Amino acid sequence: MESNKNMGRLLDILGNETRRRILILLTKRPYFVSELSQELGVGQKAVLEHLRILESAGLIEGRVEKIPRGRPRKYYTIKRGFRLEVLLTPYAFGTEMYEPKAPRPTREYAQARALIKSTEPVEDKIRELVTFLAEIRERIEEIIRTKQELEEVRLLTETYIENLLRRIAQENEREFERLMREFGPRLPRKILEDLDDF
Repeated sequence: MESNKNMGRLLDILGNETRRRILILLTKRPYFVSELSQELGVGQKAVLEHLRILESAGLIEGRVEKIPRGRPRKYYTIKRGFRLEVLLTPYAFGTEMYEPKAPRPTREYAQARALIKSTEPVEDKIRELVTFLAEIRERIEEIIRTKQELEEVRLLTETYIENLLRRIAQENEREFERLMREFGPRLPRKILEDLDDF
């Protein structure tokens, strides 16, 4: 249940347009408050409040830097990267968050590094990198399509199991408890949390 609350809070935070604009700016370079205020056309007090919310959610961090003249400035940067997916189907609504890890030394990673480090003429190098990038994008799209299909099947199955257990709980509490003892440890956490609220 806690993970659902955290995800809901994150969606609320990202639902604000000004906070999204701040995050987009911070993907380009570190900013301090008055710069953000000027870029966004929003007062510094409001920007500070948005930054406080983003920082408390662990999305950004601030670091103070001394400058040759004047007061030290607090620069804000993105703290961590993540990918948030929202899945809505006729059967269920769900969200999942993935945090990127350091790339494994795969064949593709080695190939990318070799292309980047190559010393061939710049035109040839860019041509090869663009071709390589197109191949990688195509593979990613294929994997995403496969993942979406499997997610549909997973959600359909989870929804059926949850609805079946709810029906059994209403009809025969003792049988429901027996099934939960037997299958509870193997059920997805989301089903257990939803059944707890039932």
